[in-house]
Amino acid sequence: SRKYHVKEPFTELLKGSLQTFLNAMTFPDRTCYPVASCNLQDFYNLVDVYLDAVLHPRALKDPRVLAQEGWHYEVEEKDKPLTFKGVVFNEMKGVYSNPDSLQGRTLLNNLLPDTPYGVDSGGDPAEITNLTFDYFKGFHERFYHPSNAKFWFYGDDPPARRLELLDEFLRDFERKEVTSEIPRQPLWSEPRRVEHSFAVGKDEDISKKVMVSVSWVLSEDKPDLETSLALSVMDYCLMGTPGAPLRKALTDAGLGSRVIGGGGFQGPG
Repeated sequence: SRKYHVKEPFTELLKGSLQTFLNAMTFPDRTCYPVASCNLQDFYNLVDVYLDAVLHPRALKDPRVLAQEGWHYEVEEKDKPLTFKGVVFNEMKGVYSNPDSLQGRTLLNNLLPDTPYGVDSGGDPAEITNLTFDYFKGFHERFYHPSNAKFWFYGDDPPARRLELLDEFLRDFERKEVTSEIPRQPLWSEPRRVEHSFAVGKDEDISKKVMVSVSWVLSEDKPDLETSLALSVMDYCLMGTPGAPLRKALTDAGLGSRVIGGGGFQGPG
């Protein structure tokens, strides 16, 4: 980043800080950068590193970062064709080789196609190699801007000091309008069916390599908290345990070799 010229700052923090949590998580509609420490000065140091990495990443100025973390061509043997390599590219190839993961992603993409959930936030390996540096940079400058961010602090440290920490970084930016609202997904007027394939071993019997999911979009908007809680309880009661009535009925019906998961209601997130 702008202040910390090291190859893997998070790795260095894991080795040398008193952190109690240090990670970053990507979701279809947001990216979270949580960090925690019971030592106040250590916490402030971690926040400084995080803010600099998020708001001033080296990746915006050095295309080699995208090449390493995203994708690049690689020569494995002199007379062999070029191959694609990259940290995220290789990770997502692994994800797409997992039938359960691919099933869940395909379900979400087709259930909510008119929203950000209609695409894979982690990246489809077949599409990752189309990502250019200019598009990557423009996307970051547009959506990873402080105007599109929310900051949370928790603890008994002075609130004024928190604002001072944020001001050291936010003063470099001008407020701008960012359109990042998630559009509504219209309810289906009739059932739809989608089929997809997944990889199996060369010598495996494919007669039992089939999975089926049945899902519904329950509302165009986020349900209120009471409705969401009620649906979560109902989901658990019907499918959450081996003895739950719907799960047991599906198992006893012999429609398949087993029931995977325990329901799957996803409320506000």
